[in-house]
Amino acid sequence: MKRLQVRAFGPIKEGDVEFGDLTVLVGPQATGKSLFVQLFKAIQDARAIAADLFQYGFDWFSGDNPVRDFCSIYFGGGLEQVIQKKTVAICDGESVDFKSVAVPDSIDNTRETVYLIPAQRVLVLQDGWPKPFMAYAGGDPYAIRKFSESLRLSMERGLGREGAIFPRPKWFKAELGSVVDASIYVGSTLKVEREGMRKRVVLKPFGSESALPYSAWSAGQREFTPLLLGLYPHMPTEDVIIEEPEMGLHPQAIVSFGLLVLDLLARDHRVILSTHSPVILDLVWALRELSAVDPKIGVKALCRVFNIERPTKHLKDVLTSALQKQYRTYYFHRTDTGVITEDISTLDPGSDDPAVAGWGGLSGFSGRIAQIVGEAVSR
Repeated sequence: MKRLQVRAFGPIKEGDVEFGDLTVLVGPQATGKSLFVQLFKAIQDARAIAADLFQYGFDWFSGDNPVRDFCSIYFGGGLEQVIQKKTVAICDGESVDFKSVAVPDSIDNTRETVYLIPAQRVLVLQDGWPKPFMAYAGGDPYAIRKFSESLRLSMERGLGREGAIFPRPKWFKAELGSVVDASIYVGSTLKVEREGMRKRVVLKPFGSESALPYSAWSAGQREFTPLLLGLYPHMPTEDVIIEEPEMGLHPQAIVSFGLLVLDLLARDHRVILSTHSPVILDLVWALRELSAVDPKIGVKALCRVFNIERPTKHLKDVLTSALQKQYRTYYFHRTDTGVITEDISTLDPGSDDPAVAGWGGLSGFSGRIAQIVGEAVSR
């Protein structure tokens, strides 16, 4: 899918997103970003989703309104009406038949093409182990169920059985791992440990004989670890969606995460991020600006951005590739009549359009607060 247009979909009045190699969606809460990316996956992976739900005993085929019932199961409880008669979706110029998304012409184990890491990922590790698909409440959306189950299956198939999950150069390049370690794990080892007959994921601090249970981790470690586990040991799909990757993370850790995104791009994955972090847009802006300079200069500048003093050939290749990618940014803008999307990809601080100059509002809050305080103090 290269372009997705929607009308009257949930809170979105008019949405139009043309996807780049990296597409970033910004905007306030409850403006439909999460619904939009879930719809993207539903259209792409209708058969695989139906097969998943069917094998777990869900039945939305038999009612008088299968589209409504599918929305309740897929998007979550309370969202039965997110798709209405007036709702329109156009994918690459072709109108989408919502009935065929909810009830595809066949149900089989077609390979997924979209891997979605949801914003609620902190719910996944229940006392240090991923929850199974059916352990969630009836109204929980498919995205969190599917992500949690994929991690559980990965763990059951042996992730961590042969030693540390992180750091592990075999699966995770050492030079990337060192950047993540410096900002998130700080020398701790992520591993699987047995407590009696039960397995759990724990953190063992450097130099310590005992491991920390999940409840004792920092907020950033609890948020980031399910995301990291989702990237192990390989990324099975072409498209990767990550919602709110910044949650619980220090700005430097967000920058480190950005390097992992560039590694995904270098491996020819297409990435979609939804975010409330100006740090993410700082990185996208830097990449767009540096793509116009000499590649050697651009790579050196990116090394400084990511605090890389001695880049390996692999890292240089990743950063060189990043300067050749296409970056798109869209602002989900709430208006009196509903949410509309605006292409702010230039991220030009000098633009006459306040949405572009203010990066969808993300860059303007600190300056606005400073202005208010300055005016008050001057009086």
